[in-house]
Amino acid sequence: MKRFSLILGMVLTTVFASCSLDEEYDTTEDSSKMSTTSLLVQSITATSERGATVVTDQYTYNGTKLVKITSTDGREVVYTYGGDLIIRKDFYLNNVLNSKEFFEYSRQGQLLKYRRENASGTTTYNAVYTNNSDGTVIVKGYSGSSTSPSSQIVNRKVFTAGIRVNKIENYTVQNGTTVTEVLNYSYDSKNSPFKNITGFDKLAYYDITANPNYNNVQSVTSGSAVVESAQYVYNGANYPLSADKGSVTFDYVY
Repeated sequence: MKRFSLILGMVLTTVFASCSLDEEYDTTEDSSKMSTTSLLVQSITATSERGATVVTDQYTYNGTKLVKITSTDGREVVYTYGGDLIIRKDFYLNNVLNSKEFFEYSRQGQLLKYRRENASGTTTYNAVYTNNSDGTVIVKGYSGSSTSPSSQIVNRKVFTAGIRVNKIENYTVQNGTTVTEVLNYSYDSKNSPFKNITGFDKLAYYDITANPNYNNVQSVTSGSAVVESAQYVYNGANYPLSADKGSVTFDYVY
């Protein structure tokens, strides 16, 4: 379930050079007038196997910028933009602040730093992203606010093709030996429900998984093992109406 948490937009946890990171979100267009090729997802309902649990996330926008996601289970995520970039996410549970996330970018719009704080403002995790000329990204994550080798808990390399993540290599040390876990992602050729949300394409790999924002992930494999898979039903504009991921089914409304 963790690997698909960002599909719900929650956590159980192109020109950007002129953008000001002090600028708040502004209304630039009315999403209700958008064509069917520029749809914005309005709600996502997740139903667990046999319908045991049903949770609906409601999406609220200001133009094509996401203002907040409100869930029927008491969770809420509030988004803050700097220009066209998401620079902050605040997570609430039953109207009580639970945690905060902060994002820093280069002037070209590449993600450089990520920081997570608890409700009291203490940094619990931070990550640094190195964007290589070959399109790969090195991710180093640290416990707390330090970036010392002793506090490093994440070592990852992300392989991208355009704005899609094709492969992630996770490196861990076990008994003094570096072990590599390779996750390969395959996609359909259709539209992701999140394709037209401003700024989502810049956060395709900040979490432990790839967050689809252009096409839809059909499978995630590790070696010969299928880690996750999904079957979709699409509308006439080639956006998913539903996604069956085995233990959870998602239904989308635009």
